[in-house]
Amino acid sequence: MSDLKIYWPESEPAATATESNDADIRAASNEPDIYSFAEWIDKLRSPESNRSALRAQRLNSNQTCPDCTRAGVLPLVLNDGRMDGSGRLVPGSATLVGFRCDSCSHEWSV
Repeated sequence: MSDLKIYWPESEPAATATESNDADIRAASNEPDIYSFAEWIDKLRSPESNRSALRAQRLNSNQTCPDCTRAGVLPLVLNDGRMDGSGRLVPGSATLVGFRCDSCSHEWSV
């Protein structure tokens, strides 16, 4: 088993996709691979990877009804969520499409 050493080299640029043949050669010769942290940070900050954070922001910003300003708001979701082993819907997996006020029955989309 090999050790993974993490460091930030200032003088060497990160490996790119065009250097994939060089990476195969280095792997055969036991030279270390240098990965770019900047690429991973960009992937983590993309909205596609943070769907649960976006859902939580939408739920938080729509806690009160815009018409009557009461807090009895229910989220409206599609029936496209994932099912668990017992056939029940996994919470938070369905698509959030809007909200409905429990008091005045006002509905609005996301």
